[in-house]
Amino acid sequence: MNSRERVFTALRHEEPDRVPFNMRVCGEIVQRLRDWTGDPNVDWHAYFGHDIRPSTGFPIAPCPSGVPVWDWTPSPTAAEIDEAAKAVRRFIEQDFVVASGYQRGIFEEAKRWFGDVDTLTMPYLDPKRFGEMLDRLTQWKMAVYGAWVICGVDVVWIGDDLGTQRSLIMSPADYRYWYRPRHRILIEHLKALGPGVKVAFHCCGHVTPLVRDLIEIGVDILEAVQAETMDIGFLKREFGRDIVFWGGIGAQSVLACRDPADVREGVRKTLAVMAPGGGYIAAPCHTLTEEVNWENVLAYHEAIRCFRDYPDGWRKKESNAVRIMTANS
Repeated sequence: MNSRERVFTALRHEEPDRVPFNMRVCGEIVQRLRDWTGDPNVDWHAYFGHDIRPSTGFPIAPCPSGVPVWDWTPSPTAAEIDEAAKAVRRFIEQDFVVASGYQRGIFEEAKRWFGDVDTLTMPYLDPKRFGEMLDRLTQWKMAVYGAWVICGVDVVWIGDDLGTQRSLIMSPADYRYWYRPRHRILIEHLKALGPGVKVAFHCCGHVTPLVRDLIEIGVDILEAVQAETMDIGFLKREFGRDIVFWGGIGAQSVLACRDPADVREGVRKTLAVMAPGGGYIAAPCHTLTEEVNWENVLAYHEAIRCFRDYPDGWRKKESNAVRIMTANS
């Protein structure tokens, strides 16, 4: 299978020849690859053979001085959309799956407009104005994310950070009243604009109580799947038939704080739980930042190469690990 076939097989909740994978990193880690290879132009995703390629984001000009931030809602121009579409087509012609760039979602943008405290208190102190502002945000995000659909990406990457390390940021009831209906409108718009497009929802932190909600509003892929805050065995068992998981390998617990042998073991255990039956794209559960050492980055890719296949011998070897991890969920 090529990368495109591999990812779409996994998205159908079937097992491809190998687990599709990628890794997002900060600029400092990309520079380490350049230094390590001696090639200043080396392509991060191509060098490691990642199956999903991100499209370059649309430039968003800063809010002009004197303009209220909520009055500054720029959308990509026709020229910017056309340029991005060319890049998307090049990746597709090379048999890769293309995901859009990520930009703040409705809740995240509300926090930029009003600040963290007011975003969480306005629903109680000024619900009418808050609802009107969320509606404006939804319309803006429909235009911005919709531009990616027009570009022809396979996966539109939306989302909102709704979780902390231990719990949701807001109650499930508040999410279902204020954000779920607007997320649904946004997703319905994207899928009407591009039948066949997949919607990936990024969410850091503990989001287990909302996974069923995300499935019901049309999310195809849950991205991040932060292993430090959620039981991945429970997620796979409870929701693995209805949503694809993308991530799950602990950026904090596996890649940032362990030596290469621990990284290899962490990748192995995660794939043992998440890979069977398809419906999984392997990746760290967040963009890796500069505190992750280079040896661990290499160990991650080595472990993926070792454990991403689906031969019968591998399954028998890992079956005990799967049973133990899911039994403890």
